[in-house]
Amino acid sequence: MDNEYWLNLCKNIGEKVFTEAQKYLKKDERKKVVSLGYGGDKTLLLDDIIEKLIIDELKSTGKSLKLITEEAGIKTFGETPEVIVVVDPVDGSNNMKLGLPIVSTSIAIGDLTETMKGVEVGYIKNIVNGDSYHAVKNKGAFKNDERIHVTKERTGCVIIDVVKNRKENFRRLIDFGDNFSYVRMLGSGCMGTCYVAEGAVDGYLWLNGKRTIDGAASQLILREAGGVMKTIEGKDFADLKIVFNFDNSVISASDLEVYEKIKSVLK
Repeated sequence: MDNEYWLNLCKNIGEKVFTEAQKYLKKDERKKVVSLGYGGDKTLLLDDIIEKLIIDELKSTGKSLKLITEEAGIKTFGETPEVIVVVDPVDGSNNMKLGLPIVSTSIAIGDLTETMKGVEVGYIKNIVNGDSYHAVKNKGAFKNDERIHVTKERTGCVIIDVVKNRKENFRRLIDFGDNFSYVRMLGSGCMGTCYVAEGAVDGYLWLNGKRTIDGAASQLILREAGGVMKTIEGKDFADLKIVFNFDNSVISASDLEVYEKIKSVLK
């Protein structure tokens, strides 16, 4: 697997996605729903546009690959796939509809094991402000091509996103204000984990997530930045399969101490 080739392809796709997304940020089109995606969520017009752009770029390479994407589902190009490409066209769809600037496109390239551990290239592009994050397995994590690391000093800040069962889950968060100085809810799993990776916050809690594919790229970026990502049961995210159906809660943390603290505070 030529990781440099795939990383450069991700970067080129990211720039094209960013340019295309700018056409929709201040228009009513950003709220338009065109269908239901393979994973069951509503597909925004921009989801559809970005996904088709990425698919066209992947096809143009002439490479044989297996594509797993949130909207179109699972597709195979060529007869003998050499890699798996995992795509979330728009992570933070509700932010997009509201006009909030925490929205990203996520691309992960992995081997044919279809596990998070098999992901060797992770790339995330904030399609509003243009920031990009990437990691290549065993070569570190980067933001805008500058090396990043998790924080060694506590910021006192955690990010929490409640995906479903909101009434019940908000009750489980009652003690967070007593244990952390700052608690934020941002609405994007990819960006939440990247903020941990770059040392902006101590940890990120994703309550009752629905798919592991959402974290395929960001989990590699976090690990390469020195952080940890585990389910609340203690299973390493890297050991999970790339799937659409996943009902669990995940903690991204700068280290195991932060992971355990978040886990202990969660009721």
